[in-house]
Amino acid sequence: MWEDHYFASQSIILNSEEEETYQRATQSYVSSVVRDMSEEDRNAFLTEISTTRINDTHQASIQGKDTYVDEPYRKLRLLRRRLPDPLWAQIRLEAKHILDTEPDAGPQLYEHILRQPSLVDALASVIAHEIGTELMPATALLAMILDQLQLSDDINLHLDLIASINRDPSKESTALNALLFHQGLHALVCYRVAHRLWQAERTGLAYYMQSTVSSRYSADIHPAAEIDGGLYLNVGGGVVIGETARVGRDCTILQGVTLGGTGKEVGNRHPKIGDGVILHCGACVLGNINVGRGAIITAKSIVTKEVPELARVSGVPATVKSIRELRKDLFSQASNDDDGCDLDCQMKKKYEIYLERFQELVDIESCMSDGENDCSDALDEMLNSHV
Repeated sequence: MWEDHYFASQSIILNSEEEETYQRATQSYVSSVVRDMSEEDRNAFLTEISTTRINDTHQASIQGKDTYVDEPYRKLRLLRRRLPDPLWAQIRLEAKHILDTEPDAGPQLYEHILRQPSLVDALASVIAHEIGTELMPATALLAMILDQLQLSDDINLHLDLIASINRDPSKESTALNALLFHQGLHALVCYRVAHRLWQAERTGLAYYMQSTVSSRYSADIHPAAEIDGGLYLNVGGGVVIGETARVGRDCTILQGVTLGGTGKEVGNRHPKIGDGVILHCGACVLGNINVGRGAIITAKSIVTKEVPELARVSGVPATVKSIRELRKDLFSQASNDDDGCDLDCQMKKKYEIYLERFQELVDIESCMSDGENDCSDALDEMLNSHV
Protein backbone atom coordinates (compact mmCIF):
# COMPACT_ATOMS: atom_id res chain seq x y z
CA MET A 1 0.00 0.00 0.00
CA TRP A 2 2.64 2.55 1.08
CA GLU A 3 5.17 1.33 -1.48
CA ASP A 4 2.84 1.83 -4.45
CA HIS A 5 1.73 5.27 -3.27
CA TYR A 6 4.53 7.16 -5.01
CA PHE A 7 3.40 5.86 -8.39
CA ALA A 8 -0.33 6.20 -7.66
CA SER A 9 0.20 9.82 -6.59
CA GLN A 10 1.63 10.77 -9.98
CA SER A 11 -0.10 11.34 -13.33
CA ILE A 12 1.02 10.53 -16.86
CA ILE A 13 0.98 13.59 -19.12
CA LEU A 14 2.14 14.18 -22.65
CA ASN A 15 4.44 17.08 -23.39
CA SER A 16 4.61 18.98 -26.67
CA GLU A 17 6.75 16.23 -28.21
CA GLU A 18 4.24 13.54 -27.16
CA GLU A 19 6.68 12.02 -24.74
CA GLU A 20 5.40 10.69 -21.44
CA THR A 21 6.35 12.59 -18.34
CA TYR A 22 5.00 12.46 -14.81
CA GLN A 23 3.56 15.06 -12.49
CA ARG A 24 1.97 15.04 -9.06
CA ALA A 25 -1.66 13.96 -9.22
CA THR A 26 -4.50 15.40 -7.15
CA GLN A 27 -5.28 13.18 -4.19
CA SER A 28 -8.94 13.02 -3.23
CA TYR A 29 -11.20 11.47 -0.61
CA VAL A 30 -14.70 10.07 -0.98
CA SER A 31 -16.59 9.42 2.26
CA SER A 32 -18.45 6.15 2.75
CA VAL A 33 -21.46 8.30 3.69
CA VAL A 34 -21.44 9.77 0.19
CA ARG A 35 -20.96 6.35 -1.41
CA ASP A 36 -23.99 4.98 0.49
CA MET A 37 -26.29 7.81 -0.66
CA SER A 38 -28.99 7.27 -3.22
CA GLU A 39 -28.09 8.52 -6.68
CA GLU A 40 -30.48 11.48 -6.33
CA ASP A 41 -29.05 12.52 -2.93
CA ARG A 42 -25.50 12.06 -4.16
CA ASN A 43 -26.04 14.25 -7.21
CA ALA A 44 -27.62 16.92 -5.00
CA PHE A 45 -24.62 16.78 -2.64
CA LEU A 46 -22.11 17.01 -5.51
CA THR A 47 -23.98 20.00 -6.90
CA GLU A 48 -24.07 21.66 -3.48
CA ILE A 49 -20.32 21.40 -2.88
CA SER A 50 -19.65 22.83 -6.34
CA THR A 51 -21.33 26.14 -5.57
CA THR A 52 -19.31 29.08 -4.35
CA ARG A 53 -20.41 30.03 -0.88
CA ILE A 54 -20.00 33.80 -1.18
CA ASN A 55 -23.37 35.52 -0.86
CA ASP A 56 -24.35 39.17 -1.00
CA THR A 57 -24.06 39.58 2.77
CA HIS A 58 -20.53 38.22 2.87
CA GLN A 59 -19.62 40.20 -0.23
CA ALA A 60 -20.77 43.41 1.40
CA SER A 61 -18.94 42.67 4.64
CA ILE A 62 -15.71 41.99 2.75
CA GLN A 63 -15.86 45.04 0.51
CA GLY A 64 -17.25 47.51 3.07
CA LYS A 65 -15.13 49.90 5.08
CA ASP A 66 -13.91 48.63 8.42
CA THR A 67 -11.34 49.26 11.09
CA TYR A 68 -9.05 46.34 10.25
CA VAL A 69 -5.45 47.45 9.74
CA ASP A 70 -4.60 44.37 7.66
CA GLU A 71 -7.68 44.45 5.46
CA PRO A 72 -6.22 42.69 2.34
CA TYR A 73 -5.17 39.66 4.41
CA ARG A 74 -8.59 39.63 6.04
CA LYS A 75 -10.19 39.54 2.59
CA LEU A 76 -7.97 36.61 1.61
CA ARG A 77 -8.96 34.59 4.67
CA LEU A 78 -12.64 35.29 4.15
CA LEU A 79 -12.35 34.28 0.50
CA ARG A 80 -10.57 31.10 1.53
CA ARG A 81 -13.43 30.22 3.89
CA ARG A 82 -15.97 30.71 1.10
CA LEU A 83 -14.28 28.31 -1.31
CA PRO A 84 -16.40 25.17 -1.80
CA ASP A 85 -14.11 22.64 -0.09
CA PRO A 86 -15.14 19.03 -0.98
CA LEU A 87 -13.16 17.57 1.94
CA TRP A 88 -14.66 19.90 4.55
CA ALA A 89 -18.18 19.32 3.19
CA GLN A 90 -17.73 15.55 3.62
CA ILE A 91 -16.33 15.93 7.13
CA ARG A 92 -19.40 17.92 8.15
CA LEU A 93 -21.58 15.27 6.53
CA GLU A 94 -19.81 12.52 8.50
CA ALA A 95 -20.26 14.50 11.73
CA LYS A 96 -24.01 14.84 11.14
CA HIS A 97 -24.20 11.12 10.33
CA ILE A 98 -22.42 10.23 13.59
CA LEU A 99 -24.90 12.34 15.56
CA ASP A 100 -27.70 10.04 14.41
CA THR A 101 -26.04 7.00 16.01
CA GLU A 102 -23.96 8.65 18.79
CA PRO A 103 -25.94 11.57 20.26
CA ASP A 104 -23.51 11.76 23.20
CA ALA A 105 -20.80 12.89 20.76
CA GLY A 106 -22.81 16.06 20.13
CA PRO A 107 -20.80 18.47 22.31
CA GLN A 108 -17.47 17.46 20.76
CA LEU A 109 -18.81 17.50 17.20
CA TYR A 110 -20.57 20.84 17.59
CA GLU A 111 -17.55 22.45 19.29
CA HIS A 112 -14.88 21.25 16.86
CA ILE A 113 -16.74 20.59 13.60
CA LEU A 114 -20.26 21.86 13.04
CA ARG A 115 -19.74 25.37 14.42
CA GLN A 116 -16.43 25.90 12.61
CA PRO A 117 -16.34 27.75 9.27
CA SER A 118 -13.49 25.78 7.64
CA LEU A 119 -11.18 22.79 7.90
CA VAL A 120 -8.28 24.80 9.31
CA ASP A 121 -10.51 26.39 11.96
CA ALA A 122 -11.64 22.90 12.98
CA LEU A 123 -8.05 21.60 13.22
CA ALA A 124 -7.06 24.66 15.24
CA SER A 125 -9.97 24.12 17.63
CA VAL A 126 -9.15 20.44 18.20
CA ILE A 127 -5.44 21.06 18.80
CA ALA A 128 -5.90 24.14 20.98
CA HIS A 129 -8.06 22.11 23.35
CA GLU A 130 -5.61 19.18 23.26
CA ILE A 131 -2.43 21.06 24.14
CA GLY A 132 -3.85 23.97 26.13
CA THR A 133 -2.25 24.56 29.53
CA GLU A 134 -2.60 27.04 32.38
CA LEU A 135 0.32 28.96 30.91
CA MET A 136 -1.19 28.95 27.40
CA PRO A 137 -4.95 28.33 27.54
CA ALA A 138 -6.94 26.97 24.60
CA THR A 139 -8.40 30.36 23.68
CA ALA A 140 -4.94 31.94 23.39
CA LEU A 141 -3.60 28.96 21.43
CA LEU A 142 -6.55 29.04 19.04
CA ALA A 143 -5.98 32.70 18.25
CA MET A 144 -2.24 32.16 17.79
CA ILE A 145 -2.69 29.15 15.48
CA LEU A 146 -5.14 30.95 13.20
CA ASP A 147 -2.99 34.09 13.24
CA GLN A 148 0.22 32.27 12.26
CA LEU A 149 -0.96 29.84 9.60
CA GLN A 150 -0.77 31.19 6.06
CA LEU A 151 -2.75 30.05 3.04
CA SER A 152 0.13 27.87 1.83
CA ASP A 153 -0.04 26.10 5.21
CA ASP A 154 -3.77 25.59 4.69
CA ILE A 155 -3.10 23.73 1.44
CA ASN A 156 -0.37 21.62 3.07
CA LEU A 157 -2.68 20.71 5.96
CA HIS A 158 -5.40 19.79 3.48
CA LEU A 159 -2.94 17.42 1.77
CA ASP A 160 -1.67 16.12 5.14
CA LEU A 161 -5.21 15.20 6.16
CA ILE A 162 -5.94 13.39 2.89
CA ALA A 163 -2.65 11.49 3.30
CA SER A 164 -3.67 10.52 6.84
CA ILE A 165 -6.88 9.00 5.46
CA ASN A 166 -5.73 7.38 2.24
CA ARG A 167 -2.52 5.86 3.63
CA ASP A 168 -3.98 4.60 6.89
CA PRO A 169 -4.24 0.78 6.55
CA SER A 170 -7.35 0.70 8.78
CA LYS A 171 -10.64 0.13 6.99
CA GLU A 172 -12.32 2.34 9.59
CA SER A 173 -10.30 5.39 8.55
CA THR A 174 -12.47 8.43 7.82
CA ALA A 175 -11.72 12.11 7.41
CA LEU A 176 -13.65 12.91 10.59
CA ASN A 177 -11.69 10.40 12.68
CA ALA A 178 -8.38 11.63 11.25
CA LEU A 179 -9.23 15.25 12.02
CA LEU A 180 -10.31 14.52 15.59
CA PHE A 181 -7.93 11.77 16.66
CA HIS A 182 -4.90 11.31 14.37
CA GLN A 183 -1.92 12.17 16.56
CA GLY A 184 0.57 12.35 13.69
CA LEU A 185 -1.61 14.88 11.88
CA HIS A 186 -1.99 16.96 15.04
CA ALA A 187 1.79 16.98 15.53
CA LEU A 188 2.18 18.27 11.96
CA VAL A 189 -0.27 21.11 12.54
CA CYS A 190 1.69 22.18 15.62
CA TYR A 191 4.95 21.99 13.66
CA ARG A 192 3.55 24.23 10.90
CA VAL A 193 2.54 26.82 13.51
CA ALA A 194 5.97 26.62 15.17
CA HIS A 195 7.66 26.95 11.76
CA ARG A 196 5.85 30.24 11.10
CA LEU A 197 6.79 31.49 14.55
CA TRP A 198 10.42 30.58 13.84
CA GLN A 199 10.36 32.44 10.53
CA ALA A 200 8.92 35.48 12.34
CA GLU A 201 11.91 35.27 14.75
CA ARG A 202 9.60 34.45 17.67
CA THR A 203 11.94 31.63 18.61
CA GLY A 204 10.91 31.40 22.27
CA LEU A 205 7.30 30.65 21.40
CA ALA A 206 8.41 28.34 18.57
CA TYR A 207 10.48 26.31 21.05
CA TYR A 208 7.51 26.28 23.42
CA MET A 209 5.38 24.70 20.68
CA GLN A 210 8.14 22.19 19.91
CA SER A 211 8.39 21.23 23.57
CA THR A 212 4.63 20.90 23.88
CA VAL A 213 4.45 18.65 20.80
CA SER A 214 7.31 16.54 22.17
CA SER A 215 5.59 15.96 25.50
CA ARG A 216 2.04 15.58 24.08
CA TYR A 217 2.65 13.60 20.88
CA SER A 218 6.18 12.20 21.48
CA ALA A 219 7.42 13.79 18.24
CA ASP A 220 10.43 16.10 18.26
CA ILE A 221 10.28 18.24 15.10
CA HIS A 222 12.54 21.28 15.07
CA PRO A 223 10.58 24.40 14.04
CA ALA A 224 13.27 25.37 11.51
CA ALA A 225 12.89 22.11 9.54
CA GLU A 226 11.16 22.32 6.15
CA ILE A 227 8.28 19.91 5.48
CA ASP A 228 6.12 19.99 2.34
CA GLY A 229 2.48 18.93 2.13
CA GLY A 230 1.04 15.44 1.84
CA LEU A 231 3.16 13.94 4.63
CA TYR A 232 1.76 10.84 6.33
CA LEU A 233 3.14 10.81 9.86
CA ASN A 234 1.83 7.49 11.13
CA VAL A 235 2.10 8.42 14.80
CA GLY A 236 4.27 10.96 16.54
CA GLY A 237 5.94 8.35 18.74
CA GLY A 238 9.73 8.52 18.57
CA VAL A 239 9.96 10.64 15.40
CA VAL A 240 12.86 13.11 15.41
CA ILE A 241 13.40 15.64 12.59
CA GLY A 242 16.41 17.93 12.90
CA GLU A 243 16.86 21.65 12.37
CA THR A 244 18.24 21.65 8.82
CA ALA A 245 16.26 18.63 7.56
CA ARG A 246 13.96 18.93 4.57
CA VAL A 247 11.08 16.56 3.73
CA GLY A 248 9.51 16.62 0.26
CA ARG A 249 5.92 16.10 -0.82
CA ASP A 250 3.90 12.92 -0.29
CA CYS A 251 6.38 11.24 2.03
CA THR A 252 5.50 8.54 4.57
CA ILE A 253 7.20 8.50 7.98
CA LEU A 254 6.41 5.69 10.40
CA GLN A 255 7.09 5.54 14.13
CA GLY A 256 10.60 5.84 15.52
CA VAL A 257 12.17 7.48 12.43
CA THR A 258 15.15 9.79 12.97
CA LEU A 259 16.34 12.44 10.52
CA GLY A 260 19.39 13.55 12.44
CA GLY A 261 23.04 14.51 12.33
CA THR A 262 26.16 12.42 12.65
CA GLY A 263 27.60 14.55 15.45
CA LYS A 264 30.60 15.35 13.25
CA GLU A 265 29.07 18.27 11.32
CA VAL A 266 27.85 21.73 12.21
CA GLY A 267 25.50 24.04 10.34
CA ASN A 268 23.67 22.26 7.51
CA ARG A 269 23.92 18.78 9.00
CA HIS A 270 20.59 16.97 8.46
CA PRO A 271 19.21 14.90 5.55
CA LYS A 272 17.17 16.10 2.59
CA ILE A 273 14.32 13.72 1.79
CA GLY A 274 12.88 13.71 -1.76
CA ASP A 275 9.23 13.45 -2.80
CA GLY A 276 7.39 10.20 -2.16
CA VAL A 277 10.04 8.62 0.10
CA ILE A 278 8.94 5.95 2.60
CA LEU A 279 10.79 5.65 5.90
CA HIS A 280 9.77 2.50 7.77
CA CYS A 281 9.71 1.98 11.54
CA GLY A 282 12.93 2.86 13.34
CA ALA A 283 14.83 3.98 10.22
CA CYS A 284 17.67 6.46 10.82
CA VAL A 285 18.98 8.83 8.15
CA LEU A 286 22.04 10.68 9.43
CA GLY A 287 24.04 13.56 8.02
CA ASN A 288 23.62 16.11 5.25
CA ILE A 289 22.76 13.58 2.54
CA ASN A 290 20.09 13.34 -0.15
CA VAL A 291 17.48 10.60 -0.35
CA GLY A 292 16.11 10.41 -3.91
CA ARG A 293 12.46 10.54 -4.93
CA GLY A 294 10.41 7.40 -4.40
CA ALA A 295 13.12 5.66 -2.35
CA ILE A 296 12.31 3.20 0.45
CA ILE A 297 14.27 2.96 3.70
CA THR A 298 13.38 -0.33 5.39
CA ALA A 299 12.82 -0.77 9.12
CA LYS A 300 15.79 -0.29 11.51
CA SER A 301 18.15 0.69 8.70
CA ILE A 302 20.86 3.28 9.33
CA VAL A 303 21.56 5.43 6.28
CA THR A 304 24.72 7.53 6.12
CA LYS A 305 25.26 7.76 2.35
CA GLU A 306 23.30 9.20 -0.60
CA VAL A 307 20.29 7.15 -1.73
CA PRO A 308 19.41 7.07 -5.49
CA GLU A 309 15.89 7.67 -6.77
CA LEU A 310 13.50 4.69 -6.46
CA ALA A 311 16.11 2.67 -4.54
CA ARG A 312 15.25 0.27 -1.74
CA VAL A 313 17.95 0.37 0.93
CA SER A 314 18.34 -1.81 3.98
CA GLY A 315 20.82 -2.82 6.65
CA VAL A 316 23.34 -1.36 9.09
CA PRO A 317 24.91 0.49 7.41
CA ALA A 318 22.24 0.63 4.71
CA THR A 319 23.07 -0.43 1.18
CA VAL A 320 21.00 -0.48 -2.02
CA LYS A 321 19.20 -3.81 -2.36
CA SER A 322 17.15 -3.07 -5.47
CA ILE A 323 15.81 -0.32 -7.73
CA ARG A 324 12.06 -0.03 -8.15
CA GLU A 325 10.69 -0.07 -11.68
CA LEU A 326 8.20 2.47 -12.99
CA ARG A 327 4.97 0.56 -13.53
CA LYS A 328 2.54 2.39 -15.79
CA ASP A 329 -0.48 0.54 -14.38
CA LEU A 330 0.06 2.26 -11.00
CA PHE A 331 0.08 5.77 -12.44
CA SER A 332 -3.20 7.64 -12.33
CA GLN A 333 -4.27 8.91 -15.70
CA ALA A 334 -6.64 11.85 -15.54
CA SER A 335 -9.32 12.12 -18.17
CA ASN A 336 -11.26 15.20 -19.17
CA ASP A 337 -14.05 13.07 -20.63
CA ASP A 338 -17.18 13.23 -18.46
CA ASP A 339 -18.68 10.13 -20.07
CA GLY A 340 -18.38 7.21 -17.70
CA CYS A 341 -16.85 9.34 -14.95
CA ASP A 342 -17.65 7.53 -11.70
CA LEU A 343 -17.97 9.03 -8.22
CA ASP A 344 -14.22 8.93 -7.54
CA CYS A 345 -13.53 10.66 -10.85
CA GLN A 346 -16.16 13.35 -10.21
CA MET A 347 -14.82 14.03 -6.72
CA LYS A 348 -11.25 14.20 -7.99
CA LYS A 349 -12.25 16.87 -10.50
CA LYS A 350 -13.89 18.89 -7.73
CA TYR A 351 -10.69 18.69 -5.70
CA GLU A 352 -8.69 19.86 -8.70
CA ILE A 353 -10.97 22.89 -9.17
CA TYR A 354 -10.82 23.64 -5.45
CA LEU A 355 -7.01 23.43 -5.27
CA GLU A 356 -6.64 25.50 -8.45
CA ARG A 357 -8.73 28.32 -6.95
CA PHE A 358 -6.95 27.95 -3.62
CA GLN A 359 -3.58 28.28 -5.37
CA GLU A 360 -4.74 31.58 -6.86
CA LEU A 361 -5.28 32.89 -3.33
CA VAL A 362 -1.85 31.59 -2.28
CA ASP A 363 -0.25 33.39 -5.23
CA ILE A 364 -1.95 36.65 -4.22
CA GLU A 365 -0.79 36.19 -0.62
CA SER A 366 2.78 35.63 -1.83
CA CYS A 367 2.50 38.71 -4.05
CA MET A 368 1.33 40.80 -1.08
CA SER A 369 4.17 39.48 1.09
CA ASP A 370 6.66 40.57 -1.59
CA GLY A 371 5.19 44.07 -1.50
CA GLU A 372 4.07 44.13 -5.14
CA ASN A 373 1.48 46.77 -6.03
CA ASP A 374 -0.76 44.81 -8.40
CA CYS A 375 -1.95 42.38 -5.70
CA SER A 376 -4.95 44.48 -4.68
CA ASP A 377 -6.24 44.54 -8.25
CA ALA A 378 -6.06 40.74 -8.48
CA LEU A 379 -7.80 40.43 -5.11
CA ASP A 380 -10.60 42.79 -6.10
CA GLU A 381 -11.01 40.91 -9.38
CA MET A 382 -11.51 37.64 -7.46
CA LEU A 383 -14.04 39.33 -5.18
CA ASN A 384 -16.00 40.68 -8.12
CA SER A 385 -16.02 37.29 -9.86
CA HIS A 386 -17.11 35.51 -6.65
CA VAL A 387 -13.87 33.50 -6.77
